[in-house]
Amino acid sequence: MTVDTAPAPAAGGPGLRERIAENAAAVVAVRWVLIVVAAVVAFWHTLDAVFEEMRAYTLITYLPAVVVLVVIAAIGVSWRRGPELPIHDRQTDVIVGTVILIVALTLSLMNLRYSRAYLTTHVDLLGLWMFLLGSSCLMYGLRPVARYRWVWFLLLMIWPVPYRVEVLTFGGGPVVAGAIMVAFGAAATAVATARTPRRGLFGAAIAAGVGAVALIGLRLVFPNAPMMAYQTVPAVGAALVASAWLYVDYRRRQGDSWSPLGRAMLPVSVRRVGRPGFLVVVLAVAMFFIPIPSFGETPNTHIAGLDTRPPVLVPPGWVAGQVTRYDWVTSLYGPDATMAVQNIFQSKGSLEFDKFARPRKIAVTSIETVAPLSFEVYPVIFTYYLIGDRFSSSVPVSLPHGVTGSLQTVVDDESYLTYNRLSWNWNNGERTQRVTLVSVDNHDPDAPFPTPDMTIARNLSTFLTVLLRGTAVTIDLEPQFKDRDLLVGYAEDLINAQVDATAKASS
Repeated sequence: MTVDTAPAPAAGGPGLRERIAENAAAVVAVRWVLIVVAAVVAFWHTLDAVFEEMRAYTLITYLPAVVVLVVIAAIGVSWRRGPELPIHDRQTDVIVGTVILIVALTLSLMNLRYSRAYLTTHVDLLGLWMFLLGSSCLMYGLRPVARYRWVWFLLLMIWPVPYRVEVLTFGGGPVVAGAIMVAFGAAATAVATARTPRRGLFGAAIAAGVGAVALIGLRLVFPNAPMMAYQTVPAVGAALVASAWLYVDYRRRQGDSWSPLGRAMLPVSVRRVGRPGFLVVVLAVAMFFIPIPSFGETPNTHIAGLDTRPPVLVPPGWVAGQVTRYDWVTSLYGPDATMAVQNIFQSKGSLEFDKFARPRKIAVTSIETVAPLSFEVYPVIFTYYLIGDRFSSSVPVSLPHGVTGSLQTVVDDESYLTYNRLSWNWNNGERTQRVTLVSVDNHDPDAPFPTPDMTIARNLSTFLTVLLRGTAVTIDLEPQFKDRDLLVGYAEDLINAQVDATAKASS
């Protein structure tokens, strides 16, 4: 007589961990949840800054459309997955993924080097891309990640510098912003539908055509629609139409059901991600404590009833000169923005400001907008030709009626000129005006002043220099505020005259 001593099967069947491991879809979902949550934790402050900028209705409102289009491209690639060679070097996966994560960490630390142009460059969004890429290498391996290489290339669009340069180079505005997103949507559609190069090109052509028609229709029917609508609706809608069309066409030709549900998923290549996954979590928590440069802290004094329309008033003791308006400012500061530059002269010269007592000239730039945060997205270098000039650190200046100004020097090493610049923001509760006063240390009547110019493309060289060497190369370390009293005196006269005019208008 024998006794069977084999252990009885567990009454409850396999546990949750075993069931997830046996389900490829569950494995992919759990790992992507881990990657996304880790990225959100690591770049929490960055995402908060992006949302703040989106609420200010700057060009960065294109980001949600980019994410949706990248997801469409990724789904298209995943639905045509074929068998892969069972060749995987886990050690290489870990080494490459770790190096990429270190680069992401470095980019986050480099943020402080771009404090003056943080909202313009958003180098941390480039770090977010690196973090997602490195985490995916650790979680899935190099081969699966490489198979989505074009999707990763599309995701680089979350770094806003190329998009901003493209939009502003072609004149700005919602139609241009939407047209560039339609082109990006066509590229995403090409990746999603490219079972063959020909089908990819066909899908891109359909998306481009549908997107162009949608963009024109949006402009005709809803001309005052917000910028985000132009950036999102035509591009995403066209990509969905083109992708769905070619997907259903392919399934029909193969005699298969059009529904993707119920299709078997191949098992993931990397079965276990214990320590690499732990590395992603630890690094995400560490990066959470890396600060980003402060923004949105520029003093903006509220004066009820203030007339913010350029040009500014001419106070007593000063003489108005030429006034020039610039319409291209709407590309930077919004469709309702206005800009004017006026020359102001002393009515009588003084030995205090010129050894020959010649009347001094001040160039006054006034810009009106409903989005004051855009002044930090596009600082002064985007409105004047100041390529290669050096700027000093700003010095706060107390002005009448609670206004706080910012004084700095701008050194033009090519012309051997030094400019003093005093600026401040004030608002009436709805619209904000930035007033900038500029003087030059050359007191001759024909002395050159900075010329207003939207220098987007030419600023790339300055940006690359800063990227490699930091903002220290563009800083004047020994500022000389020779015209401080001149600028402050005029600012006080202007502010008093403007506030008095506001009080009279409201009485």
